[in-house]
Amino acid sequence: VIVPNSENPQDTLSRTQRERNLPTKLKDYFTSLSEGDVEDLLTIEEALSAPDSLKWKEAIKEELDSIIKNNVWELVELPTNRKAIGSKWILKRKFKCDGSIEKYKARLVAKGFTQKPGIDYEETYSPVAKFTSIRILMSIVATLDLELYQTDVKTTFLNGELKEEIFMQQPDGYKVMGQENKAYKLKKSLYGLKQASRQW
Repeated sequence: VIVPNSENPQDTLSRTQRERNLPTKLKDYFTSLSEGDVEDLLTIEEALSAPDSLKWKEAIKEELDSIIKNNVWELVELPTNRKAIGSKWILKRKFKCDGSIEKYKARLVAKGFTQKPGIDYEETYSPVAKFTSIRILMSIVATLDLELYQTDVKTTFLNGELKEEIFMQQPDGYKVMGQENKAYKLKKSLYGLKQASRQW
């Protein structure tokens, strides 16, 4: 057993109290949140009462429209033997290189940490490409003078069909009037679910 030297004040500091030094290889990069990013950690109530609430409402409407278009859920009575998992709004401003706001982004995320294994999900792993494979592909493209295109699938996880029966609470600020006690039965995966990556 190694006993730390009590005379060294560094030994008594917790991880959060220790001074963190950025590795020299990262000195030319922005690796921490700027003050402008920190203010995005808003609750739905704060966003809807903020001066730029119209922008947040548009972003939230866009997210809900995507969910409805993809037929992600249906509003049902929650079975007496089941518990609905929670949901949370993640609100974020995206910035351009010059620091001006590019867009407002709202994402509805399921609180997957409350899911029960064997009930709400089975397997959670998902296949991913190895970086080596990507490098080989790029090498072939460069050698043969080909063109390489990268695509970003919008609302990716909303395309994954769910096998399990999962119920989710209605999101804060957007509960159906007169049906607040009902829950959404998820047909497709949402960000935050344990099996979302696998289903996609």
